[in-house]
Amino acid sequence: PLGSNLRLLRFRQHSENGQYRPSLFEAMPCLLKKLIAIAALCTMTALSEDPLFLDDACVLGDGSCSLELLQLRAASKLVAQDCPERQLVGKWADEDALGFKTITVKLDVQAPADSASCDFVNADLIMPSYLGPPMHYQVTMMPTEDGKYKVKYYNALANLPYSHEGEFDPKTQLLTEDLGHPMPGGTETVLKFFKSSE
Repeated sequence: PLGSNLRLLRFRQHSENGQYRPSLFEAMPCLLKKLIAIAALCTMTALSEDPLFLDDACVLGDGSCSLELLQLRAASKLVAQDCPERQLVGKWADEDALGFKTITVKLDVQAPADSASCDFVNADLIMPSYLGPPMHYQVTMMPTEDGKYKVKYYNALANLPYSHEGEFDPKTQLLTEDLGHPMPGGTETVLKFFKSSE
């Protein structure tokens, strides 16, 4: 019978000096706990990279919210205060940009080096070649009273350096850039970027 076999297996787990060694069946709960701990660590790491989710998942005074989650949310807000430009790091896209159909303009924002100061982040504006070559920006942000950020795109590599202005809304994750004039054949002047999976 299965019960007798299990008892025999447990008996054989005893070593010669009388110490007990758990069988595989008895060790399974321990292994399961370790797997759960690893999964929890991966989840917390992912949450630490998503401050918007942390804001939605945790509120002060909520007994169901863990201390670790609150600490992660606080850390993410400190990063946003010390270096708000880091919120823009990643790939952005504006589909059907500037009034053109089927035309996508992309913005690739690079993370600053760990040892570098966070005065700005570098970004490349990429559009179809017939609209113009890629543009390199130094991007800076300043907070506004309504919880948004005023964004400045400075092109220091142009023959005549210039800057464009825009806005970033952390709640909607909408990033804009006002080119100041429509592109040839276009009808709009403002690029409207959302985070891209590409």
